[in-house]
Amino acid sequence: MISHSQIDQYLASVPAIPKIVRACSVALEQGDLVRAADIAANDNALMLYLQDLVNKPIFGFRTHIKEARQLFGVLGLWRAKQVLTSYYTRLLLPKRWEVFALDTRTFQELQAHLMVKWEAVMEEIGCKNGEIAKAASIIPAAIAACEEIFKHNLETLRLLQAQRAMSYEEILLKMAGMRFVDIACAIAQKWELSGEMIGFLERLGGDEGEDERAVYFGLLLQYELSRPMFVQCGLNALFAFSVHALPHQIERFYACMEKIEA
Repeated sequence: MISHSQIDQYLASVPAIPKIVRACSVALEQGDLVRAADIAANDNALMLYLQDLVNKPIFGFRTHIKEARQLFGVLGLWRAKQVLTSYYTRLLLPKRWEVFALDTRTFQELQAHLMVKWEAVMEEIGCKNGEIAKAASIIPAAIAACEEIFKHNLETLRLLQAQRAMSYEEILLKMAGMRFVDIACAIAQKWELSGEMIGFLERLGGDEGEDERAVYFGLLLQYELSRPMFVQCGLNALFAFSVHALPHQIERFYACMEKIEA
């Protein structure tokens, strides 16, 4: 069975951000794209990740981008911060996925789509907050954490799903008194991300009606995890929360998705 203490023990084991990646993050916070690129160029794993992610079709670049300064230049300051935050997730990735039928390619596809589409939604609603943008990068990290937490109780989880049609989050709440967003917030705190971004995550599935941005972010999560490739992976069974969106918000959101996917 999953207990609160087991989850706390796992969260305590979440690795700190590597020094070179943190130095790159500091350079970005100071607005120095060139320095950030030069720091990143010294980390082969980081560069390989950036090249794989940024050259995905969803980013819309026509030519393959390899060089560090070119990568950071085309991303720009805001998106570079978001992409670097998404790199932190590598610290949590399992060697083998057992709960969710994911692989590296599919997982990076989720990361890329969440980042680019959340950026588009934020532009649509007039939100220009770089900290709120990072929320799209933390959600995949929490998914990777749930994989590790759930895999030790897989047989029980499958039984509860089959007999009671419970989502993973409902099982997590019943057994450990924690929500998915609680795990996301704990990871963000471990990585010393801003209180503003953590506060935004806390409103998901709860009082998001008081924050229109949280309503749209909830719509995006539901939309992405309902895509056929992620339904097949089992990710659509993760969340229990419903988004309290008004008709005009739903219409605006889907108009934005149609535009970006055209």
